[in-house]
Amino acid sequence: MKNINILIIGKNSLLAKNYKKYSKIKNITNIDRFSINRLNFNKYTHIVNFSFDPNLKKNSINFKNQLDEKISKKIKDKDIIYIMPSTRLVYSNVKKSIFKESHKLSKIDNIYGKNKRLIELRLSNVLKKNLLILRISTILLFDKSSKNLFISRVLRSLKKKNKVVFDININTAKDFITIDKFSDALDKLIISKKTGIFNISSGFSIKIKSILKKIITGFGSGQTIYTALNKSNSYYLDNKKLSKNIKFSITKKHIFKYCVSLGNKLNA
Repeated sequence: MKNINILIIGKNSLLAKNYKKYSKIKNITNIDRFSINRLNFNKYTHIVNFSFDPNLKKNSINFKNQLDEKISKKIKDKDIIYIMPSTRLVYSNVKKSIFKESHKLSKIDNIYGKNKRLIELRLSNVLKKNLLILRISTILLFDKSSKNLFISRVLRSLKKKNKVVFDININTAKDFITIDKFSDALDKLIISKKTGIFNISSGFSIKIKSILKKIITGFGSGQTIYTALNKSNSYYLDNKKLSKNIKFSITKKHIFKYCVSLGNKLNA
C-alpha cells in the first residue's frame, strides 16, 4: 500500500494554503494549475483541486477548457482519488433548511451551484468510485483581502470602517466551520481513503449576528448594521454521514472561541 501523498492544485488558493498549514499529513505538494502537464501523477494517492475558476460564477460551464475535466482524463485509469471541493450552493433550490447529500438536485437556480453540480456529475461519470466530493459550508479563517468571501468582507470592513454592514435579516442563521476543523475532516477522509459525497460542515446553524458579535468582541470595538427586513434564509448542512465515517465533532463553543481569536488577530 502506498503512503499517503497529496497533490494540491491551486498554489495561490487561500483554502489550499490554510489546509496545508493545518494538515497533519506530511507529504503534500502544492502546484499551480499550469504545471499539471509536466507532472508524473503516479506517485500521488490523492489530488485536491483548490484552484478557483471565477468563470463558474458568471457563465455556463464549458468543459473544453475546464480543469477538473482535464485532470480527470489524465488519471481515470490510475489508482488515485480525486478530491473536488464543491459548494453548499448545489442545494440552492432545495426547499428545506437542512441540506443532505441524499437530496435530489434539479433546477438549481444559482449559476455557481449549477456549474459545480454539472462538474460533480461529469467527474462521477469519468472517475467512477475514485472521487471524493466535498460540499462545504461557510469556512471561517483569517483573511481581510479583497476576496468576496463572507469572512473576508467582515474582517476587511471591521478593520477599515469599524463596522460591518449586511443586507440580510438580523436573524439569519447559517452553517459555519472553522478552518482547523475543515482541515481535520479532510485529513481523516484522505487517510481512510473515503470516496463519495460528503457535507463538510458543523451540522448546525448559528445566527450570523452571534458570529459577528464574537469577532467584534475579539477586535475590541465595532458595530453591525443590518439593512434588510426580508425573511431570514437560514440553513445548515447535515453532517451525519461525515460523523459516521470519520471521528469528527465541532461545537458552538469552539466556533465562538475561534471567532474571538479572529478579532484578536485583526487588532494585533
